[in-house]
Amino acid sequence: MLLYWRIGREILARQAEQGWGAKVIERLAHDLRAAFPEMKGFSRAKLMYMRAFAEAWPDAAIVQ
Repeated sequence: MLLYWRIGREILARQAEQGWGAKVIERLAHDLRAAFPEMKGFSRAKLMYMRAFAEAWPDAAIVQ
């Protein structure tokens, strides 16, 4: 749960820095699947859920 929240926070930070047009989620999905081919759950759609999760609960205490 904490991993998904942290990924979501990273997406939010990168989008704030680079903007929506930078395709942050698409690049991150590709990079994560390449770096961790044995793991599932790093599709674009799942990363969008992680982003929404981190945006809804900005405080890490909720995921402990």
